[in-house]
Amino acid sequence: MAAARTVRTAPLVAEPVNSYADPIWAAIDRLAKPESDNLSQELAIKLSRIALAMPHRNQDAVIARVMALPQPLSSKRELLTAMAMDGQVLDARLVMQAIDDWIADAGTAPNKAWHKRQNTWEIEPWLELLPYTDNPDSVIDGLTKVKAFYQRGWAQRWERVLTAIAVMPGPEGEALLAKLARAHKDIATEFEWMRDILRRNTASAMLLYVDLFIEGVFGQESQGPDPWHVGQELAQYVGKFPELKAELKKRYETASGKGRAMLEHLFGEIADENDLVAMVRKYAANGQPYDQRMDRAVYAVAIQQIPVSDGSNSYNIHPASVGAVRKTLFGMLDAKTGEAALAKQCLSAIDHLRDEHGIAANDPRHPDVMSGKPWPEESGSL
Repeated sequence: MAAARTVRTAPLVAEPVNSYADPIWAAIDRLAKPESDNLSQELAIKLSRIALAMPHRNQDAVIARVMALPQPLSSKRELLTAMAMDGQVLDARLVMQAIDDWIADAGTAPNKAWHKRQNTWEIEPWLELLPYTDNPDSVIDGLTKVKAFYQRGWAQRWERVLTAIAVMPGPEGEALLAKLARAHKDIATEFEWMRDILRRNTASAMLLYVDLFIEGVFGQESQGPDPWHVGQELAQYVGKFPELKAELKKRYETASGKGRAMLEHLFGEIADENDLVAMVRKYAANGQPYDQRMDRAVYAVAIQQIPVSDGSNSYNIHPASVGAVRKTLFGMLDAKTGEAALAKQCLSAIDHLRDEHGIAANDPRHPDVMSGKPWPEESGSL
């Protein structure tokens, strides 16, 4: 769809790779007339859907005639889908009218509403089209109407609508995902939300998910991804998008609850010196003792895990350079707050890792020899 829209805006129009669709378009041109009988008009609608999926020249004028044929909107749903895939921007009012007609039709017979509430296959394809109209935000209203029809006792999931929005190109897609999550988070499980947002594979999409988790939009389902799982999932994206580091640290400074725990689990995978120092200060400010999450962050700072080959789950372990972070932590030992105790524990944990895995080249044994203070303190003096 994104590629088709790009082609439409290109200054030069490329010829189709073949002309196999030309006879079909000729047939559609003959059939798509107001005076044609119903069968001819229905055939024109069906053929248009097929022809749009084949290489073709611009046929917008013919498609407009087909859409104007006096046939029910329900018969044109697949054609509208093909038009969207062809790069056309659909009329939101038309799609919303089809949704309203479907809901109204449920009241025409006693058993119709009950039957329609059994599944979503009739209405969900209409909802999927709304993001690709001239008013993408109308999907919020469309879902509100349809969910009201199903009522709580017949609540359904609408994963296909989420996926339709998640694959929208550009910042507009992410903006609509944010609105959808805040208005209709229940249309899919939290695992499906995480999958669809993150598979956009952009730095901004990852930050969107992080922000929604910190806000508490996600992280509330008992069976959903917990802070540890989310931290593990997000770690791979930081390597792809280094610019995320500064943004994550900024968010950590104000995060609390599950959002904070999620970021700390993430730091346990990708922490650098700044992340560890930020954790020490936050723990101290909250009167929180050294724990497993901080220990994992220390490990991430002090140890390099290098895959034995591309895509491998096996790693070679090497000591990382920790001269700078040890000096910073050593300077915190004079603090009259909880920072001193935490810094000391971090330094001790780093030293244990150095004993086990060795010392990186050019890293000093003492954190700050020019300070004149002993380390470890038990050594008494330099």
